[in-house]
Amino acid sequence: MQKVKTKQVIMVLCLMMLMSFGALAKTGKEVLDDIKNAYGDFQSQVVTMKIQTYDKGKLINDREVLLLTKNQNNVEKSLLKFNSPKDVAGVGLLDQGDGVMYLYLPEFHKEKRIAGSAKNGSFMGTDFTYTDLSLINYDSSEYSSELIKETKEIYELELKEKDQANVNYAKLIMTVRKSDLFPTSVSFYNKDGKVEKVLTSYDVTGYGKYKYPQKLEMENKLTNHKTVILLKEPEFDKDLNDSLFTVRTLQKTKIRY
Repeated sequence: MQKVKTKQVIMVLCLMMLMSFGALAKTGKEVLDDIKNAYGDFQSQVVTMKIQTYDKGKLINDREVLLLTKNQNNVEKSLLKFNSPKDVAGVGLLDQGDGVMYLYLPEFHKEKRIAGSAKNGSFMGTDFTYTDLSLINYDSSEYSSELIKETKEIYELELKEKDQANVNYAKLIMTVRKSDLFPTSVSFYNKDGKVEKVLTSYDVTGYGKYKYPQKLEMENKLTNHKTVILLKEPEFDKDLNDSLFTVRTLQKTKIRY
């Protein structure tokens, strides 16, 4: 009789532990929101980056760009401008949010609006598409997210774009380190269900109240091509004028902020 009661007590304790674990488990949206709060909850950003492209392990391009971003009325805007080398200096990409993007090529002295279909093409020979450059900060307002795996060390999320009009990927699988909510990698699956590209982040560093990776690597698994982005010290929450995120500013060689 005593053994039966002991077994019952153990079963009740196990059930209580399972119920407690279920109550504490996070949803995919909660994890994504936590990442946004930890790494992307700034109103503006200015950062200089080196963009290096490799083909079969050989360095083929080494460029420097200036990136400005601003959250304006809950719309993410960005301006990317190449500083060097000379053959690409002045080239710019403007993302005004809501799917409005422009590319500026100095040799033609004219900006070009990027159509929906063209946004899935390679940006300046890198392994990032035009759309990839605007979605590095993943947001639960733009992505549905499902927690598909959890261990002591990581969360694994499956992300799908809510707007399916011009999607380039069937899904994204994000691995998040639990200790600091750092998204260490994102795998991009094409519509055939194959991993097309993998974005890996390194060396998370604190800058005041914000954290940011110092290195991003996008590798195309189908072509053996990769792009490495090295980030210099970013500045956050600067007072950036709205006029910076206009076609007129996009056409300028030097950006003053």
